[in-house]
Amino acid sequence: MWGGCWCVVLSDPKGKGTGSASRNKALKKKLVEEDKSHSALVYDGQDVVGWCLFGPPAEIPGRMGAYGRLGLAQPDWRIPCFFVDRDRRKEGVAKAALEGALRMIAEKGGGVVDAYPLDVQGKSYGSSFLAGGTSAMFARAGFHPVVKLGSRKLVMRKVVRRR
Repeated sequence: MWGGCWCVVLSDPKGKGTGSASRNKALKKKLVEEDKSHSALVYDGQDVVGWCLFGPPAEIPGRMGAYGRLGLAQPDWRIPCFFVDRDRRKEGVAKAALEGALRMIAEKGGGVVDAYPLDVQGKSYGSSFLAGGTSAMFARAGFHPVVKLGSRKLVMRKVVRRR
């Protein structure tokens, strides 16, 4: 995993991991086994080539401070990040993972879903720096901008209906 994250940084209210890749991996395993971590996985045959992390704010509490400062209501669900195998980038893996996450959210009752992509229009970004996805990908999936967080990061929102 890039930087040893194992998608646990946002599981901590302080937005920190455990301090090591092996402890992050062990924590991620524990969270999955306790049904406290959700991801939509994308497969190529038997191999996982990417995923989209999603969950309610209680499951992904890290970096929620902006909601209070900006007077925003918290969402029912958050989509904070993606992982795509570096050899599979620019093949639609993140899009497939997002579609899967939205289907799973709908099956779990739907609700307000927030994402935190970068607005990369007019600027070149390496794909390894797009862990939150792009605003264009979320716009195509029906999300609309709610507020900017800095010069390029956005909060985008969509209401997903229950299936």
